[in-house]
Amino acid sequence: KVKFDYAYIAQHGSPGENGLMEGHLEMLSVPFSTCSAYVSTVAFDKYACKSHLREQDMVKCAPDVYVRRGMNLELMCVKIESRLTLPVFVKPTQGGSSFGVTKVNSFADLLPAIQYAFTEGDSVIVEQGVTGREITCAVYYDGLKVRALPVIEIVTENDYFDYDAKYNGHSSEICPADLSDAQRETVWKTSCDIYSNLGCKGVVRMDYILSDDGLYFLEINTIPGMTSASLVPKMVRTASIDMTAFLSTIIENS
Repeated sequence: KVKFDYAYIAQHGSPGENGLMEGHLEMLSVPFSTCSAYVSTVAFDKYACKSHLREQDMVKCAPDVYVRRGMNLELMCVKIESRLTLPVFVKPTQGGSSFGVTKVNSFADLLPAIQYAFTEGDSVIVEQGVTGREITCAVYYDGLKVRALPVIEIVTENDYFDYDAKYNGHSSEICPADLSDAQRETVWKTSCDIYSNLGCKGVVRMDYILSDDGLYFLEINTIPGMTSASLVPKMVRTASIDMTAFLSTIIENS
């Protein structure tokens, strides 16, 4: 029987990012690099995470409607049309890489978009679109305080930052993002506040839309990509932090 001294979790999706692996390690009393099982579960579900943050008055959240498999979808479409304005984004509440996501510009296309999102899971969030700049910021605890890394702006050639834009070279990542001092400080403070409020551990990346009327929360990535081409390593390099030292900080303080 082998007991690990420590586990550095790098697996996206289930079971690495949704709390299952974290819960297993917690029961074995094995320390690990990311958020607790509870925090991972909340953060992994877009609707649950937004519902938590909406009450904390730390960041704006776009209006949305929750849909679960088994509901009357025709009635839900009527409800969505009465509450939200186009365009809307239809997303599985759990998952990533834009799987199952549709940008809907006509309510006639809403029902097929919801049914498509159900191919990725049993619950869906229909979210009002927000016009603005897509930005992302990673946060970690260095043993003394919660710190934010340089902000990245994502500029896509496509209609939005979909799977094709993410993985087929149809977007660019500007690091550091061209923000005013006030905008940058807002993103940093908001990201650190969310990290502390949720009780996050390790390095966590928050995604936003920076609109003319403020900063809108999109989602949290509790296990962000860590390849040489991923966003967090770009932030670390821009901050002139040695990657080995950075990972050692994560391990020592999580």
